Amino acid sequence: MSTAGLKIRAADPSELGTVQEILADASNWEASRGFPHPWPVPFPKERLAAPLERGEVHLASIANGESIATITLQWADVPHWGERPPDAGYVHRLAVRRALAGRAIGTVLLDWAEATARARACRFLRLDTLLAAPRLHRYYEDHGFERRGEVRVNDLDKLLFEKRIRG
Repeated sequence: MSTAGLKIRAADPSELGTVQEILADASNWEASRGFPHPWPVPFPKERLAAPLERGEVHLASIANGESIATITLQWADVPHWGERPPDAGYVHRLAVRRALAGRAIGTVLLDWAEATARARACRFLRLDTLLAAPRLHRYYEDHGFERRGEVRVNDLDKLLFEKRIRG
């Protein structure tokens, strides 16, 4: 499968189950590898409902229409980053079906998020991950993100990452 034909679009609220399936697939895989705090399975619909309604949750599909990945792109993230000017996009819940892991789909989604934020005249792309997840830290650093501090949200210690958008 080539990532060239990947289509990324806002998920319809009726696709909540598909988003939950993709998140569960990623979470179950992470749990099997000893990840310190995988997402709950099923992912709570009340945490997805509002972002779905606002058009912030996206699905990536291959040529046959199968949804294989999800990413949430928001325009504010007060719990993690505090009150900020509207100069950034905030990535959450990036997940790829495990059967398609290792094919740079996550890279395509991050590039898409950066391009979308650039089109909105944003200067930064930001995200957070668990402090106890060094594999994810390396992944995001390999994609140009820099560490910007630590924060505790919902009893979880998080590491904040930021990437300056060029262009």
